[in-house]
Amino acid sequence: MTQKNTPRCPFETVPAEETGQIKETSDLTVKLLEKRYIEENKKVLRGVHPKSHGCVKAVLEINADIDKDLQVGLFREPSKKHDAIIRFSNASSLVKPDIDDNGDHGSRGMAIKVFDVGGDILLDDNGQHNQDFLMINQPIFAFANTPDYLRLNRILYNENDDPSSFFAPLKLKDPRTPDQQKQQIIQYIKQEKLSESDIKRIFDTFKIVQQIKAESVANPLQVQYFSAAPFLFGSDKIMKFSAKPRNLQGKDNMPENPSDNYLQEALEETLKGEDEIIFDFMVQVREPEESNLEIENSSALWSEDDFPFSNVATLTISAPQAETQSSENKNHCENLAFTPWHSLKAHQPIGSINRLRKSVYQASAEIRAKEPDRPRSFISKLFCWIFG
Repeated sequence: MTQKNTPRCPFETVPAEETGQIKETSDLTVKLLEKRYIEENKKVLRGVHPKSHGCVKAVLEINADIDKDLQVGLFREPSKKHDAIIRFSNASSLVKPDIDDNGDHGSRGMAIKVFDVGGDILLDDNGQHNQDFLMINQPIFAFANTPDYLRLNRILYNENDDPSSFFAPLKLKDPRTPDQQKQQIIQYIKQEKLSESDIKRIFDTFKIVQQIKAESVANPLQVQYFSAAPFLFGSDKIMKFSAKPRNLQGKDNMPENPSDNYLQEALEETLKGEDEIIFDFMVQVREPEESNLEIENSSALWSEDDFPFSNVATLTISAPQAETQSSENKNHCENLAFTPWHSLKAHQPIGSINRLRKSVYQASAEIRAKEPDRPRSFISKLFCWIFG
């Protein structure tokens, strides 16, 4: 990847200590991957979203009637078409059953790679000018900023991928918590220098995680996805984006006895049909002078009642695509590297979590690329698969 100088966004507030925090988080990402995979003599998977349900071919077409004010960046040419590939996944850092032993669901991901977007980009994609749009099925992230995500990764590394200690400060007010444990929690709070606002964010994260656990998805093709974090929309506006299927039935048709990989099975079964799947690609665009943008807090919600989405493009998945679960397609899918920084400058990722993602995603991609059995020509093979 060739990285170009990233322009400093005037809408961001970057703490002086963030550079060190991002470096430590990236280092921990590598250590976690070594611990999960290399020490166990396993193939290295992604640091986040390691479980894929499948990759599918698609076409992104800019709406012919797109509003003039929305003709920005990738959306500057009405009716313009781009080939794309979409990877559907689970967000959990480990490959697990789609529903865990407690009956809890997880966050689901949709990553779109739009090919050959031209223009000025921030980070090339193995020499290609591609635009990646990474989304989850909730409108906000569970972790608000870099310090919170760093604390999580420290805990994951020290406690064998068990994140429960992240929420320990919330047990102080629980009368059932033993006094000795309360003293340990107080010591942890002092050690981490947690403020009242830090603990409030931990509580916010807890509530979001509970919502995620309760959110059922029956089919990756039948649920709405969101960017959660903010991005530039040209030089003077800010956006969040979303992809919403026109057939939105993802909560209504859960299987009675879902298998460990029921989401992959649902994807495969849907793509055996003859009907194409269409997502509306939408943006929420706001002026940076507005209040309550909370650019540095990726857990902040932009209410759709106050800031409705506008359709700017359609994303069409052709069917049937019987080859989605072939070994060749799975290899192509696994070898892809996604990052929000594969982006036109007009859609630069902004905010604390997005700045963190730049280094973390790159660290994950680099350690995966070092594997001796990883094919070096996968990009050219991928293009052959997509474009025939």
